[in-house]
Amino acid sequence: MSSSSPQLAAGTPPCRGEVYSLRLDPAEGSEQQGTRPAVVVSRDAINRASPVIVICPLTDARHVPRPYPSDVLVKAPEGGLTKDSVVLTGQIRAVAKIRLLRRLGELRPDTMRRIEQALKITLQLP
Repeated sequence: MSSSSPQLAAGTPPCRGEVYSLRLDPAEGSEQQGTRPAVVVSRDAINRASPVIVICPLTDARHVPRPYPSDVLVKAPEGGLTKDSVVLTGQIRAVAKIRLLRRLGELRPDTMRRIEQALKITLQLP
């Protein structure tokens, strides 16, 4: 899917590295909530076959004065973002595809590599 297509096409599965606006409510406790951007981190085989995908939510960079090593800064307009944002790999979660509202864009390969490194920290992977 090209980054020029902002809308979620019916029947088109999301791809790893794409950024979507999605609904995270209902949330509990300190979980990210509301409608916000998130990056798809699950592999494309899962994204095609499963009704559930794995995402990491993003938050406004102004709300993260001291980022954790597991946070990744993404500067707007990359990924179709309208403001500098932080990928919160510590908030990784599985969501139903029906939560996806709109495709915003796609992250660059170097940004995805930084997210992969941050996920290794979050999940204590080698």
